Amino acid sequence: MNTDELEYVLIKAERRVLEIQTKLHRWARDDPHRRFDDLFVRHEALLTVWR
Repeated sequence: MNTDELEYVLIKAERRVLEIQTKLHRWARDDPHRRFDDLFVRHEALLTVWR
């Protein structure tokens, strides 16, 4: 994997994590009593944290 390809994968992962965070935020705002107890870590989140 070359450096440019890795950079593209990381940027794409960050974008996907932001989409997920935005969706969760919207759900929490719309229903303050909603519980998020079954979340799992996606590989995009791991890549973003690793970076």
